[in-house]
Amino acid sequence: MINFNLDSKTNAISFSIHPSGEEDAIEFSVKHYKLLNEGEKVFIELSGIDTNREWMNIGISNFIPDPFKIELPSKYEKLIRLVM
Repeated sequence: MINFNLDSKTNAISFSIHPSGEEDAIEFSVKHYKLLNEGEKVFIELSGIDTNREWMNIGISNFIPDPFKIELPSKYEKLIRLVM
């Protein structure tokens, strides 16, 4: 990972990675995130996912729902809430 930015005021995330074999870094942005509790489970909900690669944006829009939820390990909930 080259770069990682988390803006807790606007609840936005951006980061860059430079995979082996790629000439340029791939930039990702998440326009909005929020943490959710559903019973005993903790999720992060991401919306407005975008990259600097057109083919990835097409794949994201076709295969990843917006918003997109990911379950987080509950043992890290306190740390995640502290950071976010």
